[in-house]
Amino acid sequence: MLLRLLLLVLSIGAAISEDMCGPSDCLCTPADGDNNVFMHCANRSLTEIPEFPPEPKAVLGLEAGHNSISKLTVFRRAPLKLLDLHYNRIGSLPAGVFSELNSLEVLDLSHNNIMELQPECFQGLEKLIVLNLTENFVETIQPKTFHEIPLLKQLSLAGNSFKIIDSQWFSNLKHMEHLDLRLLALSSLPEDVFHFLPVLTLLELSGNDFEDVPTEALRGAKSLKILHMEQNPIATLTWKSFEGMTSIEELHLSSMPHLMSIEDNAFSSMSALRILDLANNPLLTRVSGNAFYVSPNNESTTLAEVYLAYANLSSLPFAGFDWCSIHVLDLRGNPWHCDCSLDWIRGCQFPPELTDHFLCNEPPELSGLPVIQLTQADLRCIQLSPARGGSPEDEHHHGHMSLRLLVVTAGLVILLMVLGVVLVGFRRRDIRDWIQNRKRVGAVYYVKAQTEPGSRRVQV
Repeated sequence: MLLRLLLLVLSIGAAISEDMCGPSDCLCTPADGDNNVFMHCANRSLTEIPEFPPEPKAVLGLEAGHNSISKLTVFRRAPLKLLDLHYNRIGSLPAGVFSELNSLEVLDLSHNNIMELQPECFQGLEKLIVLNLTENFVETIQPKTFHEIPLLKQLSLAGNSFKIIDSQWFSNLKHMEHLDLRLLALSSLPEDVFHFLPVLTLLELSGNDFEDVPTEALRGAKSLKILHMEQNPIATLTWKSFEGMTSIEELHLSSMPHLMSIEDNAFSSMSALRILDLANNPLLTRVSGNAFYVSPNNESTTLAEVYLAYANLSSLPFAGFDWCSIHVLDLRGNPWHCDCSLDWIRGCQFPPELTDHFLCNEPPELSGLPVIQLTQADLRCIQLSPARGGSPEDEHHHGHMSLRLLVVTAGLVILLMVLGVVLVGFRRRDIRDWIQNRKRVGAVYYVKAQTEPGSRRVQV
């Protein structure tokens, strides 16, 4: 009975929706107000924009993605707030094509065939907030193209064909908060490119050709909080890489195919950094413990989450850095060499979901064992005396000091043995000389004298 009632309600709703849409082949649903509708026209094999329902109906939203629309003509006046035309075949944007859509706030033109953007194509869109041009074939953007949309907050140009950014594109976008520049084969940026974006908080630069961090350009984004630079061919991060970027709170550097080393003080300027993603970097073998200090002279960190999973790390230096103070530390999927250098891990608390695949790779007798379950004996550390107590960090330091003392002591013993051998050699020679000298003292020497026959030997 309940199922029949549900089907009846759905059929009534569908009938009402079809009537609201008028002659078009779309499904309409009520929007804000009695006469306002939202047109759902996706996947309808449309080749042109569908006809709007007659007045007094007012269309607030048109969803017409995944069709075969190839040409746009000037839209008639309508209170549209959202226009979604993604995954069509649109090749160009005529001048003034949206000029009558003065209430439009969201425009999605992604995954089309647009090759050029002229300044007049966005005329009339004074209230536009979101513009998505992802995955087109745009090669040319005139300097003042986006000047017609001064309230724009989110712009995506990802996956187009231009390889150079012009700072003038963004010179009138004072309200821009989110800029997507992924997959553009960019290798550099103008130093002043973000100077005109005073409230930019999210920047996406993933999947480009940066071999170095565009430090000078990024320093101009004074309000930047989230930076994505995944999948760039950067090999080394140094203290210069993020110098002066004091506002960034999230930094995403995962899936970097060439990243091998993170040097001392690489993130020391990033005094607001809370989340650092370095996961899935297959060549990353070295991470300096000093890389995470807030400043070279301040051994503290603001980090709350660090992701180093599925890299190529065999060790992670202690270097006095309190790794255990990081609330989320993901070290899974690395080929860990389990020895005393990892003893500090025993003092950390890992949530259960971060313990899977956190295993030793070497030495052979520990291969496959969970790192967090190892004892000091397993790690071959010299245990601190219970009477002294101390933290895992103290034990780690004591182990290293004891090892150094053992090496120095062994060296001294060897040196003393060598000196002993030398002295014994000298002593033997002295004893031999002394014995020979003793033989000479009091010795009687006989000299054959020329005497007459019958005389006796003269004792000298």
